[in-house]
Amino acid sequence: MVKRLATYAALLLTVSMSGLIGAPAWAAGSPWGADYFPNVPLVNQDGKKVMFYDDLLKDKKVMIDFIFSLCDQGCPLDTANMVRVQKLLGSRVGTDIFMYSITLDPENDTPEKLKEYAKQYGAGPGWQFLTGTRADIDAIRDKLGQRSSKEEHANAVQVADMATGRWIRIPLATDPRYIVTEIQNALYPGWSVGKKLASFAHAPKPNVFGPGQVMFANRCAACHTFGKGDMLGPDLMGLTERRELNWIASYLTSPNEMRARKDPIALKLAKTHKVLMPNLNLTKKEVAEMMGYLVAKSVAPAKGEAAKQPLLTADASGAAKSGAMDHDHAQHDHSKHDHAQHGHAQHDQARQDHAQQHDHAQHDHAQHDHGSAQK
Repeated sequence: MVKRLATYAALLLTVSMSGLIGAPAWAAGSPWGADYFPNVPLVNQDGKKVMFYDDLLKDKKVMIDFIFSLCDQGCPLDTANMVRVQKLLGSRVGTDIFMYSITLDPENDTPEKLKEYAKQYGAGPGWQFLTGTRADIDAIRDKLGQRSSKEEHANAVQVADMATGRWIRIPLATDPRYIVTEIQNALYPGWSVGKKLASFAHAPKPNVFGPGQVMFANRCAACHTFGKGDMLGPDLMGLTERRELNWIASYLTSPNEMRARKDPIALKLAKTHKVLMPNLNLTKKEVAEMMGYLVAKSVAPAKGEAAKQPLLTADASGAAKSGAMDHDHAQHDHSKHDHAQHGHAQHDQARQDHAQQHDHAQHDHAQHDHGSAQK
């Protein structure tokens, strides 16, 4: 499932269900209404029976994703990120925008289990977790274009304004601020017109550590911090000092297998923290990039010293530039850098080339119009 996340980068080209780019509302109402969706019964985490179309969809602005409580791959990440989205949307959730997570495992996910699942992640009011019969849930999934197995389901949220028939699909393994911006673009077209937007020149100038930073922001930041305390998972400050690097790399690669092998540290983490570390199906290259970022970020600088040198920093104009950095073999991905084949002049050029890459973790999507293609 998570291995397909890269594919969903292409689904950022969110195409409207009408097949038209930026299509206006239909004068006579949406074709995606009572004649299209099954009005089947579901039960939420509080044991309340609701009808899918009449109670959950009709005339509402909605967000729908699919999860199951025993999932050890994409669902934990999806739900943790949805919690962050809910917080960013604030009081609009439950009053103007309604969030629904529908189980893919109704045989196991009773209302009681879904209530515990919601509590485990800290889901707030206005977000319903729903179960029902297998046949009814499959009928809903079919109409929403979700026809794969539960293990391979889309790691995405579907957003709709039922009054206009506008639907989009947004990948969940991405920055929650981007997700919220796309939701606003879909549900409130023109929301930014007339608003005075801050200049990029006044934006914070955070250190840029390379591709591992973007991966961490998209896949890990919903559960972990550096030095700000535990969240769903442990605080990672000091991680590379208290754990061997080989152990960290193995845990990033296959945490579920380490728990199955009764690794004592993996079992202790599972017992101590609310949410199990999911298997992110990282490639060897991605593990190496993530390790570089963890090494750079998890060690607190000594008093009076600068933070551990990043690969790149941002100058006063906001442009990325090479930071002062000694050659650090603990952070370096040697699969890309062959000292026997080329010198440091080429390494410097590689760093300059990397500085020109588009860093979504630092990009202000509120000023970027992704609405050129809607689904």
